[in-house]
Order: sequence, then C-alpha cells, then structure tokens
Amino acid sequence: MNKLFKFGWILFATVIIASCGTDENNSDQTPTETEPSYKGQEEIEARMLERDTNLALIPANSLIYTHSNGSTEEATAYLNEKGDILKIEERFKDTKTGNYGTRAFYIEKGKRFATKETFLDNNLKPAMFVERQSFYDKNEKVTFTQERAKEYEIDLETAPFKMSKLVDCPVKPVMQILNQEGVYATTFQGFTSNGEMDFIILGENTLEGYTTSLAVQHKEGDIGKLLANERKYVGVPVEVQFERMIDETDFEFQILVSLKILK
Repeated sequence: MNKLFKFGWILFATVIIASCGTDENNSDQTPTETEPSYKGQEEIEARMLERDTNLALIPANSLIYTHSNGSTEEATAYLNEKGDILKIEERFKDTKTGNYGTRAFYIEKGKRFATKETFLDNNLKPAMFVERQSFYDKNEKVTFTQERAKEYEIDLETAPFKMSKLVDCPVKPVMQILNQEGVYATTFQGFTSNGEMDFIILGENTLEGYTTSLAVQHKEGDIGKLLANERKYVGVPVEVQFERMIDETDFEFQILVSLKILK
C-alpha cells in the first residue's frame, strides 16, 4: 500500500485546473533565434532527469478525483528511502477548456527547484501541445522559464525551446490533492452501487465539486456506522486507507482498506 507524507504526520491515500498554463502566459512568449540558456541549467536538468529515471523512488498515489463537470485530478509523489519527496507528478483534465496533461514538480529539501508542464493548450489557435520548464531559486522564486510547442506531442522532444514570460507553477494545489485538503477534502457523501460492487463516495461537502469513489469490501467498524445512518454522517470528515487495483479489462479502481470517522 502506498503512503503519503503530510508535513508533520503520515497520511494514507490511494481547483485549480490549468492555473499554470494560461493563455496570458502564452501570449507573452518571446521567440529567439537560438535556444535560451540559464546559468546552471545543465546541472538543474541533470537533477530533473535523475528523478525522472530513478526506479528506486517509491511512488505514493493520491486518490483519483472527478469533478461534477467531468474534470479529473490525481497525483503521485515519489519518495526516497528516507521518506523525502523528490518529485510530484500531477495528471489533469479540464473539461471547460479541453486542456489536459501533466505537471511535474522537482523537489529538494521540501522546495521546488524546477517544474515541467506538458499539456494540450486549446487556448492556442490552432491547439498545440506545450512543454514549459521553469527554474526556481533557493526561496522558490521563479527565475527562468522556457517553452516549446508543437501540433503533435510526439514532436515536442525535438522542438527548440524559446524564452517565455516567467511562469510560477504553484505546488500548493497538488499538495492539497495528495493531502486530501481544500476542494479535495474527504468528507462522507454517501454510497452507490454498480450492481456488482458497492462504493463509498467522498469529497468536498458541496453540491458541485470534486469527489472520489472507493469500492467497499467489508462493512465492519466505522463503515458500519455510515451504512446504518447514511444521512446523519453526510459532510463528516473521514480518513481512509486504500489501494489501487486494475482488473482484467485494465479498468483501474480504488479499494477501501480502512476508514475512520474524524468527528
């Protein structure tokens, strides 16, 4: 089972969509004849690559969230043997804009030193796949941003980078996903069934927002309390442990391992 590390304690776990990739940033792109350079860039890119290719890092998955409008969010933190987060990858789909892709956060001693966004930007005409890299100083202030765009994502790797207006890709939203906070809070929202399996629905206590569902395989403990008085507990925060499973049809779903009512 994966474990997520909150600042100060351990939390088990299985909106700001496209806030890092807006049309305003793209409109300020400044093209250059040669690829941009940055002092220490090779060293930074080497550290990014080391994290991308380090198979020894331990993945810790978030819950998979789906918004009432169809947008989705999920994240994976990659930890070393000491439990330090070295990289976070966020995967998103925004149904309002049609944008989708990933954001990668490269971490050193709890702070970003680089971010990399790869996403389809439907704000561009025509729509293009964009890769944007930003570097940060020791105080996490963005100091350099470069980006490249292509019609097909497969062509991004060979496209030259161009200078861009500085873009600070905030880490707070993805940490909320990992830590089940804010719009990704896990309050009890009820039960549902697909005819073969029962699911518990968790999410922010609002009519429209992000929710996540977990398959219920046992009904002991606090699960029994929720089943016995479902209406009473709607909106009550809970803490969950879960696992991700993939069935024979490659469908991925979440299985509830344990649940604790927090008040």
